[in-house]
Amino acid sequence: MPTGRCLNCDATLADADRFCPRCAQRTDTARLSLRDVARDLLQNFVNVERGPLAFASALLTRPGGVAREYVEGKRHRHYGPFATLVVLVGLTALMVNLSGFQVLAHDGLPEAPAHFMQRHFNLLLLVQLPLIGGACALLFRGAQLTLAEHAVLAAYTLSVRAVVVAIVAPLSYALSIVPGATSTYGFWVVWYVYFGWAASQFYAGPRGASWLRGVVAAAVAHAATLGVLFAASAAYTAVMGTR
Repeated sequence: MPTGRCLNCDATLADADRFCPRCAQRTDTARLSLRDVARDLLQNFVNVERGPLAFASALLTRPGGVAREYVEGKRHRHYGPFATLVVLVGLTALMVNLSGFQVLAHDGLPEAPAHFMQRHFNLLLLVQLPLIGGACALLFRGAQLTLAEHAVLAAYTLSVRAVVVAIVAPLSYALSIVPGATSTYGFWVVWYVYFGWAASQFYAGPRGASWLRGVVAAAVAHAATLGVLFAASAAYTAVMGTR
């Protein structure tokens, strides 16, 4: 006897069904949890309904809508947010290191720790995921979402940002462009606005208010990231100074 409906395609499900007979999504899909995050990191990238170009277009035009669909259970049609982020961060870190693009040139860090973090740029990108997710959980407390669900929006938008950096780094190297303070600040302003726009699509309520809170969340996470950088810089300097 039918007992429910698939969250992805709305097909009727029987009690014995472990996977949807129409789209093959798991029938136990419910609220997103950290266990789902681990499963997402291991999923097969080709086991989705959309191709990579259609998915990339969706992230560029409605990032918050894609994140909202994923949280609501429509997961078979999208590439998983966390696996996508890990792969794109790895690609971005490779492009940055190969090109010699000085991403941290205007963050005010001493030369030695800045060089060390430049070589481990992938970790610097990934640490921003919980910071942005936490900022959203704090500013959008009324959304009734788990931390992992807030992190879906962060993962998808950070993936787009990673692609932008992966393109800019080798292009700047090829054109002999050295990033200045103006271009660095401009990049962060564009990121704040983009994340606010994504938040306005993802969270319920007045879009203007969600956009503004999204901008604040991105700024808070950026400030927290800088705090982590300076703390790591001080620790690095202290350790190296004792040798």
